[in-house]
Amino acid sequence: MIAYNVQSRKSRALFRVLRGNPVYLSRYLLSFSKLVLISGLLNSCTAAGQQEFQLYSQAYDVQYVQADAVLQAVGSAERSIWTSRQPRVNKFGYFEPNDAAYYIDTVEPPKTAAIRASLLVVKNYNEAMIALASGENAKALTAKISTLTINVASAALAVAALTTPSATAAQVAASNTGRFAEAMTGYLDYLPFVAEVANIASREAFRKQLIESYPTISNMLLALRNDGTRVMYEVLRTPGDNGVDTPAPKTDAGAQKLLAGWVLLLDKTNLALEAAVNAARTGSQINLDSLSQASVELTVLAEQVRAAKLKK
Repeated sequence: MIAYNVQSRKSRALFRVLRGNPVYLSRYLLSFSKLVLISGLLNSCTAAGQQEFQLYSQAYDVQYVQADAVLQAVGSAERSIWTSRQPRVNKFGYFEPNDAAYYIDTVEPPKTAAIRASLLVVKNYNEAMIALASGENAKALTAKISTLTINVASAALAVAALTTPSATAAQVAASNTGRFAEAMTGYLDYLPFVAEVANIASREAFRKQLIESYPTISNMLLALRNDGTRVMYEVLRTPGDNGVDTPAPKTDAGAQKLLAGWVLLLDKTNLALEAAVNAARTGSQINLDSLSQASVELTVLAEQVRAAKLKK
């Protein structure tokens, strides 16, 4: 009874938000109608956890859009820092091959590229898992798994490039960038596991792979949340140059707000993934009320993050 009352109060609060915001309401109704349709058509023929995984994938795509806005700002700041430091650290104007990405405006600098590559890998994983769950033919599934495998290799290279040859092991381990690189390297080594099931697309294969891959994917999201955001904030709050070897940091409330919105969406994404895994483990049937509640919460949060960004 207590749990029911808490849920009821939560629902009433959400609907008060919806009533006063036509955009939220229309998006909620669209999300809810999709969930009803999915439930009616697929409930009897899908693996436990598949509908929940679809919601997780939706949450991931929402945070992916926010991440793009964050990474554009980070990339611009990272290039600005390098450009301002060049005359001092490279007095004779030599070309440094390891800095190639900084010279071309259309190529993202190393830290930005590594974080984006890591996010793309998880997106590819989601697409491969959905294909596995829906029983796509071997050719289509193999194509998605090939994309995942290629992008895992690309992300691994991008992450490895974060540790400069001149840095000592202790310096790397002590830095935000080093911690992020070390964590991601281990997780990326595991991800090509999906290739093992390319020719046995089935509901049971999906359920098993979801359970087995959950720790890796969840930890990747946590590494992006905890270490990745610190790397990005460090870039965003570092002035280009102040004439000394270590630039004095500056607080940037705008950067904090930008990153905070992304962190909240990452948290919602990880919770949705956990729900999918729990459903797969227990074999529970889809709970439409829970999914519709999660969907509206995600919609409201995404709109609030977007509104906060516009007010910045």
